[in-house]
Amino acid sequence: MQEELKEYQGGLRIRSILEALPDDLMLVDTQGHIREYKAGKGSHHLPMDRFLGTTLEELFPPAVVDQLQKALRLEDEQQVVDISLEGQHFEARVVPMEGELALILFRDVTAERETERLKSEFIAAVSHELKTPLTSILGFSELLLENEYNPAQLREFLESIHYSSLRLKDLVNNLLDTSRLEAGHFSIHKQPVDLGPILAQTARSFAGVAQLGQVHFVQEIEPLPTLEADPERMAQVVANLLSNAFKFCPKGGYIWLRARPHGGILLEVEDTGPGIPRHEQGQLFQRYSRTQSATTRGIVGTGLGLYISKAIVEAHQGRIWVESAEGKGAKFSVWLPLE
Repeated sequence: MQEELKEYQGGLRIRSILEALPDDLMLVDTQGHIREYKAGKGSHHLPMDRFLGTTLEELFPPAVVDQLQKALRLEDEQQVVDISLEGQHFEARVVPMEGELALILFRDVTAERETERLKSEFIAAVSHELKTPLTSILGFSELLLENEYNPAQLREFLESIHYSSLRLKDLVNNLLDTSRLEAGHFSIHKQPVDLGPILAQTARSFAGVAQLGQVHFVQEIEPLPTLEADPERMAQVVANLLSNAFKFCPKGGYIWLRARPHGGILLEVEDTGPGIPRHEQGQLFQRYSRTQSATTRGIVGTGLGLYISKAIVEAHQGRIWVESAEGKGAKFSVWLPLE
């Protein structure tokens, strides 16, 4: 009697443990017949409303069945099988049990795989972003050391080195700010400020870029009221928006930087680039997000500039948005309250 009681209690403990697991569970035999199934605790599950009394072959594609059957035949060791099913990715862990039974634990790894993909793309983008300005700085520095240039070339070399240095600085700042945002340590330091001179100074740093890219850069900065803001952070926002505009604006195109009072202060960066399809606009301000048009056109970027700019603007109780149509350029706007 005591042995039966212990066995019963042991069974209850095992069932309690299995119920507590977040994974989908399936008990199968070596022929692939499904004996039991339990949905996990997560929000996504395998489409298993038709499981009990069926077989693996009735539920999964042949390639997945072959993998699972092979794992079931290896009775002495645990196997892990990757499964793609109906747009989701699962990790199936096959655990041999007594007799001809095996327990399969299905864990949804769709989000993890997407994170890994974004991470790989991000590392590749950062590497490219670092390599490009470094190559420019090293190349023009070597030309300067050779002392074979005229005054016009000297200015061109120095402008290229200056712009490349700014790109490196912006990239490092964006990486640091992303880390701070994720850690919850992002902060701004407000003070009374006139944004006019800050906008003018930021615009001057892109004068060389406009000249090299043969882009018409127009500044329309009206007298602005004083507001409480972090001057360095607001310069960072404008620099990010201008950097994006110059990346996409073709030779002979136009870029406008505007600022005017508007129940607060309204900043605008508009370009005559290829524009942004409407279905891609919703993802622009997400971390690591890059539009399909940027990827297909080979335009480099980390997908952090707009993400950080949005955090800065919202920390000032402001708003940032985009207006664009494919083939008709883009206009990014920032509105900041005075109080």
